[in-house]
Amino acid sequence: MSTKYTWYFFQKILAFSKNFIFFFLLFSTVNAQINDTLQFKYKDSKILIVSKGSMANEWEFENSISEEKHTKTKFKINFSLGNMQLNTNSVFSGVSSFSPIKYKALSSVNTNFGLFFKSFDLKKESLKLFIGVGIGKNKLDLDSQIISISQDTMTIFNSSLISGPLPVISKSILKHHYFTIPINFSWVPFPKKTPKLKTELALVNQFLMAGKSKLEYGELDQTIETRNDFFNNKYCLSGNLKFIYKNIGIFFQTNILQYSKLYKDLYTYSYGLTLCI
Repeated sequence: MSTKYTWYFFQKILAFSKNFIFFFLLFSTVNAQINDTLQFKYKDSKILIVSKGSMANEWEFENSISEEKHTKTKFKINFSLGNMQLNTNSVFSGVSSFSPIKYKALSSVNTNFGLFFKSFDLKKESLKLFIGVGIGKNKLDLDSQIISISQDTMTIFNSSLISGPLPVISKSILKHHYFTIPINFSWVPFPKKTPKLKTELALVNQFLMAGKSKLEYGELDQTIETRNDFFNNKYCLSGNLKFIYKNIGIFFQTNILQYSKLYKDLYTYSYGLTLCI
């Protein structure tokens, strides 16, 4: 690897580390304040009011407490940041780069933020189900390429192929923003040996909110933005697997259902770091 690309890779890793540390400190502070407030206010207290003339058994509330243990309302925050790649067909059939679209692999990013507000104990404390909402973003770095959209197709080509004098494109980015509803299964695979190690498997329902292309012309200090869905499906189902130790872990995510209406064999996969508090 040349010195140029080694320095470029080092810059991306440094930027990734700064963003991850910032979100870790921010979420840790917010989570600590929320927990302290809730513990101070409620501490799992329950008030029972029984009139003197009532024949009801005042100890029946213990049964309701037992039932409530299976359904809990507890906020959980998750933030993931990682590298995104394009693949031909499902990644489970093998890793094969998607040749119709040329892009910078090292600077293409997938980010996800989720807030889980409901949890269910499916099997005592060993298996839990979390339901939440979130937002996600896929950012594809197209280098200096231009996206051309017609009624029923889309073409991505290098700006150097256009005849005539044109300003130099310094950056070309394609983003897709999603509203997500993740359904997350969480369990501890080795509760006795490593109780702080968790495994999570999520089905992520992704609803496309917006697509945006951004071209930057460095010489002119000008930016041109185009909003379109770029033939992406309005709905996509993805699978997400995480291995978490305490609050920090790694994740892998890929789409299960078709990602694009134009490219039937296009799949994405992402991997990186995740923070859960």
